[in-house]
Amino acid sequence: MKINSIFLMASLLLLCTFSCTAPIVEETPAIDLDQVKAELQAMEDAYAAAENANDADAVVHYYADDAVNLPNNQPPAVGKAAILERIKADLAADTSSSTMVFEVQNVWAAGDLAVEVGSSTSTDAAGNVTTGKYISVFEKRDGKYVCVRDIWNNDAPDDDDDGDSDD
Repeated sequence: MKINSIFLMASLLLLCTFSCTAPIVEETPAIDLDQVKAELQAMEDAYAAAENANDADAVVHYYADDAVNLPNNQPPAVGKAAILERIKADLAADTSSSTMVFEVQNVWAAGDLAVEVGSSTSTDAAGNVTTGKYISVFEKRDGKYVCVRDIWNNDAPDDDDDGDSDD
């Protein structure tokens, strides 16, 4: 009976000791969203400059090796090699000498992941403008963000040919 009492007391003592101790919480460093937004905008600017220069190899630098690209009106391109082939085909098919501009609108980030929502503007040599939007997901690898998923599409064309609002 004395052994049971000692065991019970020791168990209660251990239970009280560990139940009163606050769990160790690992602090995650605060993320400066303005800095992340600036870093992603620089990546978008480099992407646009490479696309405008018809440099597919420089464009694909934006993507991780295991990225998935979901382009407008095309099947997904899975992996950097497939994305590079899609970019090469798109650049070869562009006979309008379009120039691209990307603008980061919003950024969310946690840990090593960041999500970007942005807008795109394409202007052809004749001055015709096509706008669109995109979402890109980035993962920080080796201290730098790389795109692991992205999707985009063009905005619907304006049905009002005369430029006047019918409101």
